[in-house]
Amino acid sequence: MIRRYRDDVEPLLRYLPWLEEKKGRSVSSSYTGEDLAAHSMSFPVYDSTLMGFVRAVQQTKLLDRNYVYVYTRYRMRTAADERAQIERADTRNMEVLTGVLSKYVLGGMTKGYLWPEAVEEGIFLAVLKRFKKLFEMWDQSAESQGKQE
Repeated sequence: MIRRYRDDVEPLLRYLPWLEEKKGRSVSSSYTGEDLAAHSMSFPVYDSTLMGFVRAVQQTKLLDRNYVYVYTRYRMRTAADERAQIERADTRNMEVLTGVLSKYVLGGMTKGYLWPEAVEEGIFLAVLKRFKKLFEMWDQSAESQGKQE
């Protein structure tokens, strides 16, 4: 299980410094060009690194279209609930991490505010940090078992 997640998560860890830097800051803006008429609608413009991150996640097996069930099972309704469950996640319930990631990545495809919100609120950052911590704990456990044998 760890190996399966690790193969998909490790390429995403290169985004950690950027996510750390952008936490609490806006990573999108609205295009309101001078050539838009008064009755035209503005549209969001996202940071290129954010788009690279989203594309990278979309190419993994981490996304679960049934993430709603994870939210129901763990009673997550707010960003605070999400953060609490992310912190509690361990190797037995890593579906919490993929569920939260799925909500923001898949949901952002139709609700444009979700991608920047996940960066500003530190949700993407928390998920990746938790994955990394679980991998490190697993490696230490495997290493200590190897020494005992």
